[in-house]
Amino acid sequence: MHRTQLYFEEDLFSEIKKTASKKSLTVSAYIREVLRKELEAQKKKAQAPDFSDFSGMWKDSDITQQNLREKAWK
Repeated sequence: MHRTQLYFEEDLFSEIKKTASKKSLTVSAYIREVLRKELEAQKKKAQAPDFSDFSGMWKDSDITQQNLREKAWK
């Protein structure tokens, strides 16, 4: 494990300590947990959406512009 030193404003550190205590975690463990979740969320955002579940969904449907207009104005 890598060791580093961080500086926090007093109010922020107080909130971190309170939340870590509520979760029965050390401050270090809580910070690692929060950072891991944030990094995972960023990875998910960066991935292209998978539309494979929808491929062929409209294969047998007539979705031409003309047909859609006819159905919309009935």
